[in-house]
Amino acid sequence: MTVAADRTTARFKNWFALDFTLVVPSIIAGLVTGVIGVIRAISYAALIYAGPLDSHLAAGVGMTVFSTGIVTAVAALTSALPGMIATPLAAPTALLAIMAGTIATRLVDHPDGAIATLVAAIVLTSALTGGLLLTLGQLRWGDKIRLVPYPVVGGFMAGTGWLLVDGFVQVTTEQSLTWQTLPELMTLETAIHWGVGLSFTLILLLVAARYKHYLVMPGTLMALVGVFYLVLWGTGLSLTEARAAGWLLGPFPAGGLWEPLHWQQLTQVQGSVLFGQAGSMVSIALVSLLSLILSNSGIELAVGQDLDLNQEMRSLGIANLLSGAGGGMVGSQALPSTLLVHEIGGHSRLTGIISALPALAVLLLGSEFLSYLPKPILGCLLLYLGISLLTKWLYQAWFKLPLLDYLTIVVIVMAINVWGFLTGILVGFVMAVLLFMYHYSQVNVAKEVLSGAKTRSNREYNAAQKALLKTEGDQILILELQGFLFFGTATYLLNQVKQRTDSNPIPKEGKEDNHRTSLAKGGRGDCLRFIILDFRQVTGIDSSAVLSCNKILKIAHQHQLTLIFTNLSASFQSQLQQGEGIELSEDVCKLYPETRCLVLPDIDRGLEWCESQLLRLAKLPSPQTINLAAHLQTWGLNTTQVSELMGYLRPRSVAAQTPIYATESGAPQLYLLESGRVTVLLELSDGTTKRMQTQEPGAILGEMRFYGKPPLSTAVIAETDCLLQGLSRDQFEELKQSQPAIAAILEERIIQLLCDSLARREQQLRITR
Repeated sequence: MTVAADRTTARFKNWFALDFTLVVPSIIAGLVTGVIGVIRAISYAALIYAGPLDSHLAAGVGMTVFSTGIVTAVAALTSALPGMIATPLAAPTALLAIMAGTIATRLVDHPDGAIATLVAAIVLTSALTGGLLLTLGQLRWGDKIRLVPYPVVGGFMAGTGWLLVDGFVQVTTEQSLTWQTLPELMTLETAIHWGVGLSFTLILLLVAARYKHYLVMPGTLMALVGVFYLVLWGTGLSLTEARAAGWLLGPFPAGGLWEPLHWQQLTQVQGSVLFGQAGSMVSIALVSLLSLILSNSGIELAVGQDLDLNQEMRSLGIANLLSGAGGGMVGSQALPSTLLVHEIGGHSRLTGIISALPALAVLLLGSEFLSYLPKPILGCLLLYLGISLLTKWLYQAWFKLPLLDYLTIVVIVMAINVWGFLTGILVGFVMAVLLFMYHYSQVNVAKEVLSGAKTRSNREYNAAQKALLKTEGDQILILELQGFLFFGTATYLLNQVKQRTDSNPIPKEGKEDNHRTSLAKGGRGDCLRFIILDFRQVTGIDSSAVLSCNKILKIAHQHQLTLIFTNLSASFQSQLQQGEGIELSEDVCKLYPETRCLVLPDIDRGLEWCESQLLRLAKLPSPQTINLAAHLQTWGLNTTQVSELMGYLRPRSVAAQTPIYATESGAPQLYLLESGRVTVLLELSDGTTKRMQTQEPGAILGEMRFYGKPPLSTAVIAETDCLLQGLSRDQFEELKQSQPAIAAILEERIIQLLCDSLARREQQLRITR
């Protein structure tokens, strides 16, 4: 308990520690963003409580202002970022307004029921949104859902900048920035209003660029407020006249505003109408989640700090649940206000707490004090932030981003301006997906395109077999596939096979016999016979990829090819079988009665199978036993030397599947394999094994262990019953003393074996098995 208490205490000390140099910027940033939040809340209330609901606007203002205050306060205390501002946002509010209009229309003859149902719908929507965010945060799904394409984030930021510019025009002139209102905005009377705000913005930009002290931004704002009232005093305008002329905020509703849903109102809620809006409630919750993901990414880019999205979802989940409990609407991170706090330098939790105070004051005292705030000052803050975002994402991004990514940002901004914020973001996601598919389709789906002439399996062959495989290996085509196989890349796979088979003559009757005769005579095969498709690095396949495999299978039947699928997972195999992209012995179709497909564990085994077929046709099968004395003579030993060496060897019989050398064991004996076949297996960290080499009669075993190499992670296993001839270390030392010429030839043979082993490892690095 003591340790837990200490940790909790330390956490709270860390969260609420306040650098006194941040007090003034935090207070100013909090007051400025708090006033902006209240103004936005009042505008949201006017949007929701419009038409037949406008008689309840005062209650609507109370609802939106309460939501602003509670969401801002909770985010200030629980967010991972000190100085985070959270308020109701425009996109969810627009959907709430649509839902309110629908409820009002359906209950036009029951106004009290309409208000009660609307408030209940707002409460349920906040509860649903809060529950969704809190659950996702608790499950730590942040990393799974936060993947947003960078151009979409850029478009979101630039679109936010454009909306801030439009907000500047609306605050200073009470008109939107559109083509239709442009003539009115250019009139002298209107131009004076936005011109003063623009002048203040230019001053703010110049001062902020010249001086970097944390007091510059709040000090400049206070000075501009002083200049405004000084000019107002100089012109002789009273506050009432200035407000009437549009220079000051207001007027606002007087008195207390907060009117949460009372228990007696529950009887007036129309259940059928309420639950008929379930789809709208879910949409608002999902839009709020999307807004949070985008805002969080934008804030990270702006402040240069990674934020824990899980913590932010938990924070806003709690905030929305509390807002709903008080009859309030949904809220999320307020990107513009948070960036404004960042610009002013109020990087403390005090900023968010101060930001909630104007909302609390409006709820308790009414909103009269807001009417003393100059519109040009609030407008210049919006324009300053909007210009900053547009400069970064429409000007500087031109020099940093690829053309298509930059054009995506521009299209998003245009779509936001024409169709709205949510539609613009959706357009951006669609463009990002299309660009991704285009770029991904340009990726070579075949990581490696090899032939059996350039790479071989890990099975050892004699000189004659190696020569034939080098000559005839082009009959084996290896396609090592990678990534996700979809319609954009599946065509490339099909074209690879077509290009290789277009020059491939279609076999005629008796072709197999002719080919066998050609190989037996040492002639070169004239056609492709085997295609290995490796799926080890394939992450997924769609129906288009399955269709391409089906077409490849038809080509295989037409040209009498064999398809070998390697590293094919059970799920991929099931997809291919369902789409007739693979044809195994149990599901051979009537049209093609012979099997043309095999599934083998890996490329190594697939290559070995193809090589064995070529050797079989050429009548060069691997021997099961050899005459060891005759084999030793191929090393350069004469008959007498062979007889001397054989006298030092000791026979050992090993049953199939028995270890000859265990993992990490030494090698007291050097073995010559006289009969049978052995396999060298590498033990992997996950407990599985991987074949490194298969040795045939005549091979030398344990040469590295024999010369004292540290314990190896490989095991040598008898694949079949084997007969070994062993040479101990003591016998070898005796051989070196009594027959140095024989020992030198043996050592030369081992050195050659080690060189061949290094060459084989280099080949294995080129193609992962």
